[in-house]
Amino acid sequence: MRKGYNGKALRFTNPSPTKKRASSRKSSDKKRRVDGCLATTNVGTSSSKSQRNTTRRSKRLEIRNTEERRKNGTIFSWLIDSEIVPEGATVYYTGLTTQAGFKRGTLERNGIFCTCCRCIFTIRDFQLHTGGRVCDNPYDAIGVDGIRGDGSITPLSQCMESALQNRNEPEHHGVKHVKTKGSDGDIYDDACILCADGGNLICCEQCNSTFHAKCLGMQVVPDEPYYCAYCACRLCGMPVTNTDSSSLTCSLCEKQYHVKCSKESVRIDVNRFPRAFCAKSCRKIHEKLESKIGVRRELVDGLSWTLLHRFDKEYGSYEVGISKRLESYCKLAVASRILTACFEPIKDRHTRINMIRNVVYNCGSHYRRINFCGFFTAILEKGDEIIGVASIRIHGSNLAELPFIAIAEPHRNKGMCGKLLNGIESDLEDFGVRNVVIPSSSETIKVWNEKYGFNLVKEETKKEIMKLNTLMFHDCLRMQKTIVVLPERIDLNAEPPHEYDEVIDM
Repeated sequence: MRKGYNGKALRFTNPSPTKKRASSRKSSDKKRRVDGCLATTNVGTSSSKSQRNTTRRSKRLEIRNTEERRKNGTIFSWLIDSEIVPEGATVYYTGLTTQAGFKRGTLERNGIFCTCCRCIFTIRDFQLHTGGRVCDNPYDAIGVDGIRGDGSITPLSQCMESALQNRNEPEHHGVKHVKTKGSDGDIYDDACILCADGGNLICCEQCNSTFHAKCLGMQVVPDEPYYCAYCACRLCGMPVTNTDSSSLTCSLCEKQYHVKCSKESVRIDVNRFPRAFCAKSCRKIHEKLESKIGVRRELVDGLSWTLLHRFDKEYGSYEVGISKRLESYCKLAVASRILTACFEPIKDRHTRINMIRNVVYNCGSHYRRINFCGFFTAILEKGDEIIGVASIRIHGSNLAELPFIAIAEPHRNKGMCGKLLNGIESDLEDFGVRNVVIPSSSETIKVWNEKYGFNLVKEETKKEIMKLNTLMFHDCLRMQKTIVVLPERIDLNAEPPHEYDEVIDM
């Protein structure tokens, strides 16, 4: 907001049954962390009926979560549970091979059981075991026998495409246009973009985002119109209006900027959606992110980790082949299952969307608060099994957020969370991102501090977060970890230390 700007006064949303005051809201979503993972618990009321309903609901959730945790975190297990391929189905390697005849095996949840040597192989190891070429896509070269009923062999890639057609999978997730609860003329979000709670809200003059004055650090509400950080030029701070044709939106930090204020040029590729960057740092981070999507990076002890991201078809294609894209989308579906098993349901209290699912599939929305297009999913794998999942969003060179991280139950308390964090932090350091923030319950602050090096957010970080759309949960505290330490500025006018004088005298 700029002083001296003439325009309409600030508009406030009128309190209504759907927009309760923050001070009087009684939250039923108590948050806690389970083995480093944020979770919600529904707390019952004082009435015995409510307590009985809560107990029944908790038992149902416990049964469901137990069943989910037992599922193996592999694409094979996902295909079996999707009822696309039966467990124990006969598979053949049909690609080019140095051996005579087709190698046969059976499809199990944890891999392919070879009938000749009685061993379980990962899909790529089975391909090599049959004499296949490393350059061939194993999901195309390995087929399932008899699932069509006509005696033909169906490539695993076709089975994966069929599973993705399920309405709960990535192919059916995209931009979410959420209807407001207010009157027909009310286009604004019912919750503050910074704390996700309702009440008396300040409306942005340009977009549909709303804010509490307290969340913006305002002691007194000014009379000038308010433009949020996403509707003002990131470089000069002046408002960017819908009629301003000389403005662009940064492809990384999603902030708007005037073309005349930036030294960066727009890159146009006929095979892609046009990209623009407000600063050189955003371009550098975005390009490095692109180069790492879908690339499997090996760690010690047979572990590896990969960054995944879903792309809308209309936005063109990144340098990820069709086969690699198919495998990545299927792994996103498995990652979603792991997070769902580790967390109790987390739904936005105003729009009722499934937060975990929308973050994993990086779904967009015309509400900035629930626009998750910028999220990436990091997975930790052992062989073909996904054992750890984390969600990350980078807001520029100053800050990245990590709202969800989970380790599959059989692999907990084995240092896997630290290995996944180390991989993510290594990339953030390479990108030049200085800090990463997480939400934490008060009970787990000590664990995050002593085990992983996180501390409560500093005041300067709080001011930075006020300008960003970050995911936050009720009853949680933010913690931060410094990834890249900026060099100390040297005061050229300061007197040199005495030790320096002694060296010169010598």
